[in-house]
Amino acid sequence: MLDTHRQVAEHKGYTIYQRQPGFEFTPVMLAKVASYIALDTDDRWTVYAFMYSLLLNLEGPPIDEEDLLNEAVETIQESLEAGDFRPQGDRTYEYRNATFNEVVSPRWWISTHQ
Repeated sequence: MLDTHRQVAEHKGYTIYQRQPGFEFTPVMLAKVASYIALDTDDRWTVYAFMYSLLLNLEGPPIDEEDLLNEAVETIQESLEAGDFRPQGDRTYEYRNATFNEVVSPRWWISTHQ
């Protein structure tokens, strides 16, 4: 695995790695992004990315990033349980209405694989 990632879970034959340090500020928008790689037993991978707006901190109680990171892992596990593993693909989610919602081709995520 990449030296920038640490294993955070194993689930139903998949290993989930989180990019360190977790949520990272992106200077081009008022948001933070965390990403993960899930590997199956054949070393096929899927990238999962999660974003939340920093403006949420203006609208209510402070965001607990540790809770969001745990929720992200749970979201990945639910995807894997549903059989929705997409080898060499990206899955992207935005935090809205107190939950992560999958989005397609968001402007904040640039896929780095071909």
